[in-house]
Amino acid sequence: MSELGITPSISLADKRGICMLAHASFDAFEGEFSPAPFLMLNLCTAHVGRIKRVGEGPKLEGVLRPGTVAIALPGTAATGHSSKTQLLGIAINLEALSASDDNAIAVEALIPAASQLHNDPFLSAVMSALWRDAELHGLSSAFFEEGINVLLRRLSQCPQSSHRQQSTHPLKGPRLQNVLDLIESRLAEDIRVSELAALAGQDSRSFTRSFSAATGFTPFAYITQRRMRSAKESLRNQSLSITDIALSVGYSNPSKFSEAFRRISGITPGQWRKVNDP
Repeated sequence: MSELGITPSISLADKRGICMLAHASFDAFEGEFSPAPFLMLNLCTAHVGRIKRVGEGPKLEGVLRPGTVAIALPGTAATGHSSKTQLLGIAINLEALSASDDNAIAVEALIPAASQLHNDPFLSAVMSALWRDAELHGLSSAFFEEGINVLLRRLSQCPQSSHRQQSTHPLKGPRLQNVLDLIESRLAEDIRVSELAALAGQDSRSFTRSFSAATGFTPFAYITQRRMRSAKESLRNQSLSITDIALSVGYSNPSKFSEAFRRISGITPGQWRKVNDP
Protein backbone atom coordinates (compact mmCIF):
# COMPACT_ATOMS: atom_id res chain seq x y z
CA MET A 1 0.00 0.00 0.00
CA SER A 2 1.46 3.35 -1.06
CA GLU A 3 1.41 6.65 0.80
CA LEU A 4 -1.74 7.59 -1.13
CA GLY A 5 -3.53 4.38 -0.19
CA ILE A 6 -3.85 2.95 -3.72
CA THR A 7 -3.54 -0.78 -4.30
CA PRO A 8 -0.47 -1.40 -6.52
CA SER A 9 0.00 -3.64 -9.56
CA ILE A 10 -3.50 -3.24 -10.99
CA SER A 11 -4.53 -2.07 -14.46
CA LEU A 12 -7.91 -1.06 -15.91
CA ALA A 13 -9.08 -0.06 -19.39
CA ASP A 14 -12.31 1.20 -20.90
CA LYS A 15 -14.04 -0.50 -23.84
CA ARG A 16 -13.93 2.60 -26.06
CA GLY A 17 -10.15 2.78 -26.12
CA ILE A 18 -10.06 6.27 -24.60
CA CYS A 19 -8.43 5.60 -21.21
CA MET A 20 -6.27 3.07 -19.43
CA LEU A 21 -5.14 3.13 -15.80
CA ALA A 22 -2.27 1.29 -14.16
CA HIS A 23 -0.55 1.41 -10.80
CA ALA A 24 2.81 -0.32 -10.49
CA SER A 25 6.39 -0.11 -9.26
CA PHE A 26 9.30 0.64 -11.59
CA ASP A 27 13.00 -0.07 -11.12
CA ALA A 28 15.62 2.58 -11.86
CA PHE A 29 15.85 3.11 -15.61
CA GLU A 30 18.23 4.72 -18.10
CA GLY A 31 17.79 4.65 -21.86
CA GLU A 32 15.08 5.35 -24.43
CA PHE A 33 11.48 6.23 -23.62
CA SER A 34 9.54 4.80 -26.57
CA PRO A 35 6.79 6.98 -28.09
CA ALA A 36 3.24 6.04 -27.14
CA PRO A 37 0.01 7.08 -28.87
CA PHE A 38 -1.48 8.22 -25.56
CA LEU A 39 -1.14 11.27 -23.36
CA MET A 40 0.41 9.91 -20.15
CA LEU A 41 -0.39 11.38 -16.72
CA ASN A 42 1.84 9.88 -14.03
CA LEU A 43 1.32 10.43 -10.31
CA CYS A 44 4.21 9.38 -8.07
CA THR A 45 2.83 7.38 -5.14
CA ALA A 46 6.03 6.12 -3.46
CA HIS A 47 9.81 6.73 -3.35
CA VAL A 48 11.78 9.91 -4.04
CA GLY A 49 14.16 10.21 -6.98
CA ARG A 50 15.16 12.16 -10.05
CA ILE A 51 13.75 11.98 -13.56
CA LYS A 52 15.14 13.42 -16.79
CA ARG A 53 13.51 13.17 -20.20
CA VAL A 54 14.97 14.84 -23.31
CA GLY A 55 13.78 14.28 -26.87
CA GLU A 56 11.13 15.28 -29.37
CA GLY A 57 8.80 16.81 -26.79
CA PRO A 58 9.47 19.38 -24.06
CA LYS A 59 12.44 18.66 -21.80
CA LEU A 60 11.45 17.39 -18.35
CA GLU A 61 13.85 17.26 -15.42
CA GLY A 62 13.35 17.30 -11.66
CA VAL A 63 12.63 15.33 -8.51
CA LEU A 64 9.75 12.86 -8.33
CA ARG A 65 8.24 12.46 -4.88
CA PRO A 66 4.84 11.18 -3.68
CA GLY A 67 2.14 13.56 -4.87
CA THR A 68 4.15 14.83 -7.86
CA VAL A 69 2.54 14.60 -11.30
CA ALA A 70 4.46 14.38 -14.60
CA ILE A 71 2.98 14.17 -18.09
CA ALA A 72 4.30 12.93 -21.44
CA LEU A 73 2.80 14.00 -24.75
CA PRO A 74 1.66 11.35 -27.25
CA GLY A 75 4.08 10.28 -29.95
CA THR A 76 7.21 11.85 -28.44
CA ALA A 77 10.28 9.63 -28.20
CA ALA A 78 12.95 10.62 -25.68
CA THR A 79 16.01 9.45 -23.80
CA GLY A 80 16.82 9.92 -20.16
CA HIS A 81 16.68 8.26 -16.78
CA SER A 82 14.40 7.74 -13.81
CA SER A 83 15.05 6.54 -10.26
CA LYS A 84 13.11 3.68 -8.70
CA THR A 85 9.53 4.84 -8.32
CA GLN A 86 5.91 3.83 -8.02
CA LEU A 87 3.42 5.47 -10.36
CA LEU A 88 -0.30 5.73 -10.86
CA GLY A 89 -0.61 6.24 -14.61
CA ILE A 90 -3.60 7.41 -16.63
CA ALA A 91 -3.21 6.99 -20.40
CA ILE A 92 -5.61 9.09 -22.49
CA ASN A 93 -6.19 8.64 -26.21
CA LEU A 94 -6.74 12.28 -27.20
CA GLU A 95 -7.85 11.39 -30.74
CA ALA A 96 -10.57 9.06 -29.48
CA LEU A 97 -11.54 11.59 -26.81
CA SER A 98 -11.83 14.34 -29.43
CA ALA A 99 -14.11 12.12 -31.51
CA SER A 100 -16.51 11.76 -28.57
CA ASP A 101 -16.17 15.23 -27.04
CA ASP A 102 -16.23 18.43 -29.11
CA ASN A 103 -14.67 20.36 -26.19
CA ALA A 104 -11.67 18.05 -25.76
CA ILE A 105 -8.29 19.68 -25.04
CA ALA A 106 -5.79 19.83 -27.94
CA VAL A 107 -2.23 18.57 -27.59
CA GLU A 108 -0.80 22.05 -28.17
CA ALA A 109 -2.49 23.34 -25.01
CA LEU A 110 -0.63 20.74 -22.92
CA ILE A 111 2.92 21.48 -24.10
CA PRO A 112 3.73 23.89 -21.21
CA ALA A 113 2.50 21.33 -18.68
CA ALA A 114 4.76 18.64 -20.16
CA SER A 115 7.89 20.71 -19.46
CA GLN A 116 7.61 20.64 -15.67
CA LEU A 117 6.74 18.51 -12.66
CA HIS A 118 3.55 19.43 -10.82
CA ASN A 119 3.42 19.50 -7.03
CA ASP A 120 -0.29 20.22 -7.21
CA PRO A 121 -2.49 18.72 -4.45
CA PHE A 122 -5.53 19.22 -6.69
CA LEU A 123 -4.12 17.04 -9.50
CA SER A 124 -3.00 14.42 -7.00
CA ALA A 125 -6.40 14.32 -5.31
CA VAL A 126 -8.33 14.07 -8.60
CA MET A 127 -6.13 11.28 -9.97
CA SER A 128 -6.41 9.31 -6.72
CA ALA A 129 -10.19 9.77 -6.67
CA LEU A 130 -10.48 8.63 -10.30
CA TRP A 131 -8.51 5.49 -9.52
CA ARG A 132 -10.74 4.59 -6.59
CA ASP A 133 -13.89 5.31 -8.60
CA ALA A 134 -12.61 3.18 -11.49
CA GLU A 135 -11.92 0.27 -9.14
CA LEU A 136 -15.55 0.39 -7.98
CA HIS A 137 -17.44 1.40 -11.12
CA GLY A 138 -15.09 0.95 -14.07
CA LEU A 139 -13.99 3.67 -16.48
CA SER A 140 -17.40 4.56 -17.90
CA SER A 141 -18.98 6.40 -14.97
CA ALA A 142 -20.01 10.05 -15.35
CA PHE A 143 -17.70 10.90 -12.44
CA PHE A 144 -14.70 9.36 -14.20
CA GLU A 145 -15.39 11.07 -17.53
CA GLU A 146 -15.80 14.47 -15.90
CA GLY A 147 -12.68 13.89 -13.81
CA ILE A 148 -10.59 13.31 -16.94
CA ASN A 149 -11.84 16.60 -18.39
CA VAL A 150 -11.07 18.38 -15.11
CA LEU A 151 -7.48 17.08 -15.21
CA LEU A 152 -6.96 18.16 -18.81
CA ARG A 153 -8.43 21.62 -18.22
CA ARG A 154 -6.20 22.10 -15.17
CA LEU A 155 -3.08 21.06 -17.09
CA SER A 156 -3.98 23.16 -20.14
CA GLN A 157 -4.00 26.27 -17.94
CA CYS A 158 -0.45 25.65 -16.73
CA PRO A 159 1.90 28.53 -17.66
CA GLN A 160 5.49 27.86 -18.66
CA SER A 161 8.04 28.64 -15.98
CA SER A 162 9.68 32.02 -16.64
CA HIS A 163 13.05 30.63 -17.71
CA ARG A 164 11.36 28.46 -20.34
CA GLN A 165 8.83 30.87 -21.74
CA GLN A 166 8.93 31.03 -25.51
CA SER A 167 6.38 31.61 -28.21
CA THR A 168 5.55 28.66 -30.41
CA HIS A 169 4.98 29.72 -34.00
CA PRO A 170 2.89 27.30 -36.06
CA LEU A 171 4.65 25.69 -38.98
CA LYS A 172 3.07 27.10 -42.14
CA GLY A 173 3.45 27.81 -45.83
CA PRO A 174 5.67 25.66 -48.04
CA ARG A 175 7.50 24.14 -45.07
CA LEU A 176 4.28 22.74 -43.61
CA GLN A 177 3.03 21.62 -47.01
CA ASN A 178 6.31 19.82 -47.77
CA VAL A 179 6.02 17.91 -44.50
CA LEU A 180 2.38 16.98 -45.13
CA ASP A 181 3.18 15.89 -48.70
CA LEU A 182 6.02 13.67 -47.49
CA ILE A 183 3.76 12.03 -44.91
CA GLU A 184 1.07 11.36 -47.53
CA SER A 185 3.57 9.85 -49.96
CA ARG A 186 5.07 7.50 -47.38
CA LEU A 187 2.20 6.18 -45.28
CA ALA A 188 3.38 2.63 -46.04
CA GLU A 189 6.90 3.35 -44.79
CA ASP A 190 8.61 4.19 -41.53
CA ILE A 191 8.57 7.97 -41.01
CA ARG A 192 10.91 9.44 -38.41
CA VAL A 193 10.22 12.76 -36.72
CA SER A 194 13.88 13.72 -37.15
CA GLU A 195 13.46 13.37 -40.93
CA LEU A 196 10.37 15.59 -40.95
CA ALA A 197 12.13 18.12 -38.74
CA ALA A 198 15.10 18.27 -41.11
CA LEU A 199 12.73 18.88 -44.03
CA ALA A 200 11.22 21.80 -42.10
CA GLY A 201 14.66 23.12 -41.16
CA GLN A 202 14.19 22.60 -37.41
CA ASP A 203 15.43 20.38 -34.62
CA SER A 204 13.04 17.62 -33.52
CA ARG A 205 11.81 19.36 -30.38
CA SER A 206 11.07 22.70 -32.07
CA PHE A 207 9.45 20.90 -34.99
CA THR A 208 7.13 18.92 -32.69
CA ARG A 209 5.96 22.15 -31.06
CA SER A 210 5.45 24.07 -34.30
CA PHE A 211 3.78 21.12 -36.05
CA SER A 212 1.43 20.62 -33.10
CA ALA A 213 0.61 24.33 -33.12
CA ALA A 214 -0.27 24.11 -36.82
CA THR A 215 -2.26 20.86 -36.85
CA GLY A 216 -3.39 20.20 -33.28
CA PHE A 217 -1.55 16.86 -33.33
CA THR A 218 1.98 15.73 -32.56
CA PRO A 219 3.73 14.34 -35.67
CA PHE A 220 3.26 10.75 -34.44
CA ALA A 221 -0.45 11.28 -33.77
CA TYR A 222 -0.99 13.02 -37.13
CA ILE A 223 0.72 10.21 -39.05
CA THR A 224 -1.42 7.64 -37.23
CA GLN A 225 -4.57 9.60 -38.06
CA ARG A 226 -3.67 9.77 -41.75
CA ARG A 227 -2.84 6.06 -41.85
CA MET A 228 -6.17 5.14 -40.30
CA ARG A 229 -8.07 7.38 -42.71
CA SER A 230 -6.29 5.75 -45.65
CA ALA A 231 -7.04 2.33 -44.17
CA LYS A 232 -10.75 3.14 -44.00
CA GLU A 233 -10.78 3.95 -47.70
CA SER A 234 -9.07 0.63 -48.44
CA LEU A 235 -11.48 -1.29 -46.20
CA ARG A 236 -14.30 -0.38 -48.59
CA ASN A 237 -12.58 -2.61 -51.14
CA GLN A 238 -13.74 -6.10 -50.15
CA SER A 239 -11.02 -7.74 -52.26
CA LEU A 240 -8.27 -6.43 -49.97
CA SER A 241 -7.38 -8.43 -46.88
CA ILE A 242 -6.78 -6.81 -43.50
CA THR A 243 -3.12 -7.86 -43.78
CA ASP A 244 -2.76 -6.15 -47.17
CA ILE A 245 -4.34 -2.99 -45.82
CA ALA A 246 -2.10 -3.05 -42.75
CA LEU A 247 0.98 -3.26 -44.97
CA SER A 248 -0.28 -0.42 -47.16
CA VAL A 249 -0.33 1.94 -44.18
CA GLY A 250 2.97 0.99 -42.61
CA TYR A 251 2.09 -1.91 -40.27
CA SER A 252 3.96 -5.17 -40.86
CA ASN A 253 2.04 -6.73 -37.95
CA PRO A 254 -1.75 -6.92 -38.58
CA SER A 255 -2.40 -7.18 -34.83
CA LYS A 256 -0.61 -3.88 -34.20
CA PHE A 257 -2.62 -2.33 -37.03
CA SER A 258 -5.88 -3.57 -35.52
CA GLU A 259 -4.91 -2.18 -32.11
CA ALA A 260 -4.10 1.23 -33.59
CA PHE A 261 -7.28 1.23 -35.67
CA ARG A 262 -9.40 0.41 -32.64
CA ARG A 263 -7.76 3.16 -30.58
CA ILE A 264 -8.71 5.73 -33.21
CA SER A 265 -12.09 4.38 -34.36
CA GLY A 266 -13.38 2.50 -31.33
CA ILE A 267 -13.92 -0.72 -33.34
CA THR A 268 -11.72 -3.23 -35.17
CA PRO A 269 -11.04 -2.99 -38.93
CA GLY A 270 -13.25 -6.03 -39.54
CA GLN A 271 -16.12 -4.48 -37.58
CA TRP A 272 -15.70 -1.17 -39.41
CA ARG A 273 -15.82 -2.99 -42.75
CA LYS A 274 -19.08 -4.73 -41.82
CA VAL A 275 -20.71 -1.51 -40.62
CA ASN A 276 -19.66 0.37 -43.76
CA ASP A 277 -20.29 -2.43 -46.27
CA PRO A 278 -22.09 -0.75 -49.21
